[in-house]
Amino acid sequence: MKSFAGIKKINNKDWKNTMNTDELVIQDYSEHMLDEMMQLFYNTVHSVNAKDYKKEQLNNWAPLPLPADKRFWEQRLKKSVCKVAFINNIMVGFTELVDDGHIDTMYVHKDFQRRKVATTLINEILQIAEQRNYSMLTTEASITAKPFFEAFGFKVTQVKKKLYNGKDFTNYKMTKAL
Repeated sequence: MKSFAGIKKINNKDWKNTMNTDELVIQDYSEHMLDEMMQLFYNTVHSVNAKDYKKEQLNNWAPLPLPADKRFWEQRLKKSVCKVAFINNIMVGFTELVDDGHIDTMYVHKDFQRRKVATTLINEILQIAEQRNYSMLTTEASITAKPFFEAFGFKVTQVKKKLYNGKDFTNYKMTKAL
Protein backbone atom coordinates (compact mmCIF):
# COMPACT_ATOMS: atom_id res chain seq x y z
CA MET A 1 0.00 0.00 0.00
CA LYS A 2 1.33 3.42 -0.97
CA SER A 3 1.39 6.13 1.64
CA PHE A 4 0.82 9.80 0.94
CA ALA A 5 1.62 12.83 3.07
CA GLY A 6 -1.28 13.78 5.30
CA ILE A 7 -3.08 10.47 4.92
CA LYS A 8 -3.58 8.57 8.11
CA LYS A 9 -2.70 4.90 7.80
CA ILE A 10 -5.11 2.57 9.53
CA ASN A 11 -3.83 -0.40 11.42
CA ASN A 12 -5.52 -2.99 13.59
CA LYS A 13 -4.79 -1.03 16.75
CA ASP A 14 -6.65 2.01 15.36
CA TRP A 15 -9.84 0.27 14.33
CA LYS A 16 -10.12 -2.95 16.32
CA ASN A 17 -12.45 -1.42 18.92
CA THR A 18 -14.49 0.83 16.62
CA MET A 19 -17.45 -1.49 16.14
CA ASN A 20 -19.87 0.81 17.99
CA THR A 21 -21.85 2.81 15.42
CA ASP A 22 -22.41 5.53 18.05
CA GLU A 23 -18.85 6.60 17.22
CA LEU A 24 -19.72 7.04 13.55
CA VAL A 25 -19.77 10.71 12.55
CA ILE A 26 -20.92 12.04 9.18
CA GLN A 27 -19.45 15.31 7.92
CA ASP A 28 -19.92 17.41 4.83
CA TYR A 29 -17.03 17.12 2.41
CA SER A 30 -14.29 19.72 2.70
CA GLU A 31 -11.39 20.18 0.25
CA HIS A 32 -8.81 19.18 2.87
CA MET A 33 -10.34 15.66 2.84
CA LEU A 34 -9.69 15.00 -0.85
CA ASP A 35 -6.31 13.25 -0.69
CA GLU A 36 -7.53 10.90 2.01
CA MET A 37 -10.75 10.23 0.07
CA MET A 38 -8.78 9.37 -3.06
CA GLN A 39 -6.63 6.95 -1.09
CA LEU A 40 -9.74 5.35 0.43
CA PHE A 41 -11.25 5.07 -3.07
CA TYR A 42 -8.10 3.41 -4.44
CA ASN A 43 -7.76 0.97 -1.53
CA THR A 44 -11.46 0.07 -1.56
CA VAL A 45 -11.56 -0.62 -5.29
CA HIS A 46 -8.39 -2.75 -5.13
CA SER A 47 -9.50 -4.79 -2.13
CA VAL A 48 -13.29 -4.93 -1.77
CA ASN A 49 -14.02 -5.05 -5.52
CA ALA A 50 -11.23 -7.53 -6.26
CA LYS A 51 -13.59 -10.48 -5.81
CA ASP A 52 -15.75 -9.33 -8.73
CA TYR A 53 -13.33 -7.70 -11.18
CA LYS A 54 -10.02 -8.58 -12.83
CA LYS A 55 -6.81 -6.82 -11.84
CA GLU A 56 -6.61 -4.94 -15.17
CA GLN A 57 -10.14 -3.63 -14.61
CA LEU A 58 -9.29 -2.51 -11.08
CA ASN A 59 -6.14 -0.77 -12.32
CA ASN A 60 -8.19 1.15 -14.90
CA TRP A 61 -10.97 1.96 -12.42
CA ALA A 62 -8.55 3.25 -9.78
CA PRO A 63 -5.14 3.85 -11.36
CA LEU A 64 -1.89 4.89 -9.77
CA PRO A 65 -0.24 7.23 -9.26
CA LEU A 66 -2.60 9.08 -7.00
CA PRO A 67 -3.65 11.79 -7.42
CA ALA A 68 -3.75 11.09 -11.16
CA ASP A 69 -7.16 12.68 -11.57
CA LYS A 70 -7.24 15.04 -8.59
CA ARG A 71 -8.51 18.01 -10.64
CA PHE A 72 -11.40 15.86 -11.93
CA TRP A 73 -12.33 14.91 -8.34
CA GLU A 74 -12.08 18.54 -7.16
CA GLN A 75 -14.43 19.71 -9.91
CA ARG A 76 -17.02 17.00 -9.48
CA LEU A 77 -17.17 17.30 -5.69
CA LYS A 78 -17.85 21.04 -5.99
CA LYS A 79 -21.00 20.18 -7.96
CA SER A 80 -22.41 17.54 -5.61
CA VAL A 81 -23.40 16.83 -2.04
CA CYS A 82 -20.70 14.67 -0.54
CA LYS A 83 -20.95 13.10 2.90
CA VAL A 84 -17.90 11.62 4.60
CA ALA A 85 -17.97 9.08 7.44
CA PHE A 86 -15.47 8.96 10.29
CA ILE A 87 -15.00 6.62 13.23
CA ASN A 88 -12.62 7.89 15.90
CA ASN A 89 -11.37 10.55 13.45
CA ILE A 90 -10.53 7.87 10.86
CA MET A 91 -12.14 8.33 7.45
CA VAL A 92 -14.11 5.16 6.79
CA GLY A 93 -16.35 6.01 3.85
CA PHE A 94 -17.98 8.57 1.60
CA THR A 95 -20.87 9.01 -0.77
CA GLU A 96 -21.82 11.61 -3.34
CA LEU A 97 -25.20 12.78 -4.62
CA VAL A 98 -25.48 14.97 -7.72
CA ASP A 99 -28.33 17.42 -8.31
CA ASP A 100 -30.40 15.15 -10.51
CA GLY A 101 -30.75 12.52 -7.77
CA HIS A 102 -27.91 10.32 -8.95
CA ILE A 103 -25.74 8.62 -6.32
CA ASP A 104 -22.37 8.87 -7.99
CA THR A 105 -20.13 7.27 -5.37
CA MET A 106 -20.37 5.03 -2.31
CA TYR A 107 -17.09 3.70 -0.94
CA VAL A 108 -16.40 2.17 2.47
CA HIS A 109 -12.92 1.40 3.78
CA LYS A 110 -12.03 -2.28 3.45
CA ASP A 111 -11.52 -2.64 7.21
CA PHE A 112 -14.94 -1.12 8.01
CA GLN A 113 -17.19 -3.23 5.78
CA ARG A 114 -20.40 -4.54 7.37
CA ARG A 115 -20.31 -2.00 10.21
CA LYS A 116 -23.28 0.14 9.17
CA VAL A 117 -21.08 2.78 7.49
CA ALA A 118 -22.73 2.46 4.07
CA THR A 119 -26.15 2.14 5.72
CA THR A 120 -25.61 5.41 7.57
CA LEU A 121 -24.37 7.10 4.39
CA ILE A 122 -27.32 5.90 2.27
CA ASN A 123 -29.72 7.07 4.97
CA GLU A 124 -28.09 10.53 4.76
CA ILE A 125 -28.65 10.50 1.00
CA LEU A 126 -32.28 9.39 1.41
CA GLN A 127 -32.88 12.23 3.87
CA ILE A 128 -31.36 14.80 1.47
CA ALA A 129 -33.44 13.40 -1.40
CA GLU A 130 -36.58 13.76 0.71
CA GLN A 131 -35.69 17.36 1.63
CA ARG A 132 -35.17 18.15 -2.07
CA ASN A 133 -38.42 16.43 -3.04
CA TYR A 134 -36.75 14.04 -5.45
CA SER A 135 -39.15 11.47 -6.83
CA MET A 136 -36.40 9.02 -7.74
CA LEU A 137 -32.78 8.16 -7.01
CA THR A 138 -30.48 6.47 -9.50
CA THR A 139 -27.07 4.89 -9.34
CA GLU A 140 -24.74 2.77 -11.43
CA ALA A 141 -23.74 0.03 -9.03
CA SER A 142 -20.78 -2.27 -9.38
CA ILE A 143 -21.22 -6.01 -9.20
CA THR A 144 -19.99 -5.72 -5.62
CA ALA A 145 -22.38 -2.91 -4.58
CA LYS A 146 -25.51 -4.25 -6.31
CA PRO A 147 -26.77 -6.33 -3.34
CA PHE A 148 -26.35 -3.38 -0.98
CA PHE A 149 -28.49 -1.11 -3.14
CA GLU A 150 -31.07 -3.86 -3.67
CA ALA A 151 -31.41 -4.13 0.12
CA PHE A 152 -32.45 -0.46 0.12
CA GLY A 153 -35.13 -0.94 -2.52
CA PHE A 154 -33.16 -0.09 -5.66
CA LYS A 155 -34.18 -2.07 -8.73
CA VAL A 156 -31.98 -2.96 -11.68
CA THR A 157 -33.25 -1.20 -14.79
CA GLN A 158 -30.32 -2.05 -17.06
CA VAL A 159 -27.28 -4.29 -17.05
CA LYS A 160 -24.52 -2.23 -18.56
CA LYS A 161 -21.28 -3.18 -20.21
CA LYS A 162 -19.30 0.01 -20.25
CA LEU A 163 -15.85 0.88 -21.41
CA TYR A 164 -13.78 2.56 -18.71
CA ASN A 165 -10.21 3.57 -19.50
CA GLY A 166 -10.10 0.94 -22.23
CA LYS A 167 -11.53 -1.98 -20.23
CA ASP A 168 -15.02 -3.48 -20.24
CA PHE A 169 -16.93 -3.30 -16.97
CA THR A 170 -20.25 -4.75 -15.95
CA ASN A 171 -22.36 -2.54 -13.76
CA TYR A 172 -26.04 -2.00 -13.08
CA LYS A 173 -28.17 1.03 -13.65
CA MET A 174 -30.50 1.05 -10.66
CA THR A 175 -33.41 3.22 -9.57
CA LYS A 176 -35.41 3.73 -6.42
CA ALA A 177 -38.77 5.49 -6.42
CA LEU A 178 -39.22 7.78 -3.45
